[in-house]
Amino acid sequence: MNKKSIIYTLALSAVFSCTDLDEELKSELPKETAEEFLKANVDFSSLMETVYRDFDSRYIQHAGCVWLFQEISGDAAIVPSRPSGWDNGGVYRQLHTHTWVATNPYVQSLWRGLNKGIFDATNILNFAPSAELEAEARYLRAFFMYSVLDLFDQVPFREPGDNLLEPSVVLRGKEAVDFIIGEVEEIVLDLPTQGPAYRASRNAAYGLLAKLYLNRGVYENRENPQFTAADMQKVIQNVEALEGKELDFYWDNFVPNNNNASTELIFTIEGQGGVRSHSLWVWWHAIFPTEMSLPNGGGWNGFSSTPEVYDLFEEGDIRRYYEHPITKAQGYNAGFLAGQQYNKNGEPLPNVVFTKEVPTLVGATLWNGYRPVKYIPDYENPGAADNDIVLLRYADMLLMKAEAQYRLGNNEEALAMVNQVRERNNIAGLTELSEKILLEERGRELFWEGHRRQDMIRFGTFLGSWTLKEPSDAKYLLFPIPPADVLSNPNLDQNPEF
Repeated sequence: MNKKSIIYTLALSAVFSCTDLDEELKSELPKETAEEFLKANVDFSSLMETVYRDFDSRYIQHAGCVWLFQEISGDAAIVPSRPSGWDNGGVYRQLHTHTWVATNPYVQSLWRGLNKGIFDATNILNFAPSAELEAEARYLRAFFMYSVLDLFDQVPFREPGDNLLEPSVVLRGKEAVDFIIGEVEEIVLDLPTQGPAYRASRNAAYGLLAKLYLNRGVYENRENPQFTAADMQKVIQNVEALEGKELDFYWDNFVPNNNNASTELIFTIEGQGGVRSHSLWVWWHAIFPTEMSLPNGGGWNGFSSTPEVYDLFEEGDIRRYYEHPITKAQGYNAGFLAGQQYNKNGEPLPNVVFTKEVPTLVGATLWNGYRPVKYIPDYENPGAADNDIVLLRYADMLLMKAEAQYRLGNNEEALAMVNQVRERNNIAGLTELSEKILLEERGRELFWEGHRRQDMIRFGTFLGSWTLKEPSDAKYLLFPIPPADVLSNPNLDQNPEF
């Protein structure tokens, strides 16, 4: 069986099952026959839906997801063991204290899940899709590749039609970021200009390109990134290329039906209210204790905020405290749950008094740590929330553009954009900027959205100290590759010192 026959036989097996073709699929299909059949019968909508669903548990979950690795390894979130559990073999402690190892099961889960997304997107390209479908698949593949690059620095990659029995090539650092940028720039004009934020679009491409150019210097040298004027100009150009996006009321970005409530969303993971569950329910359970109302029952009571992220916020900032009608009807607020908590009748919940400090990672109380309520629970669809999970939105783009202007020395322009974001959140504008202030404003605006580690690395603070975390070694700027994967692909190298 030649290389192409292998590819198409595997592809057919993946696309079709339980049909009258079973007998035919047990035998070898010649390349030409397979190609002809696939082009006439492939279900692109099902293949594309598989890729979109790959985003769900790999970007928001309590285990093996991008959100967890970005927020827990940074100074924003903490998961101590409690009477309610959350020890999980110490995996959360490893992330928080920068002591992770190559055999950490969440490292393995994330690596393999993200690479599955790359594979599934590439699989679509085997079937001669239209130009628009090809652009969509390549964009989704580029987004997964960007996440692998950001976390692991090594990106296994195959071209459509490559022999699956041969090891994939591996892109690293500058080569990887340049390839991903080239992919997105090549297909951006083939993407639709209109459509929901949970589908690939030109806006989503421009948003990803802004991220890539802003962090390009990091991927070339994580310990000492250099931010060239050319890259910063590209950040500005891509943000300015966005169409139809503007700042909305902050909490509309996170409510049920946020896809329609906000024009700020650029790229999201779709939630279908009452139709299909996604990993947002894990988020709610991980934050709330059983004593507090949830749309689908009790909580697991684990994740909480570090004191550092809460202390970033000023009094009156609606991002810190807002009496949203949905949460207020259940007795609590959006933002951070601090101190005594109440039921929907306004009566104090016995013992449910959250403290800001988290004194230990092993054996904390049920109530240590303020709890961020970032996504407003969907009480009308308790089993399948209608909130879309935000990956890219306009406020992030404005703050990236401000950072690029600042790095170019254009402080007035940068300050104006930062204040545009601040003032829509009921707080006064700033009078000056610094790298520290820019990082703090990103920490306020984007708290618990899955950006913190990346931002801290770019600003040079990720290896520092915060609550229950000592200064760490530069090797923790990356995560290790699962050892079995290194052994199976000679083109992969274990990241240094793991």
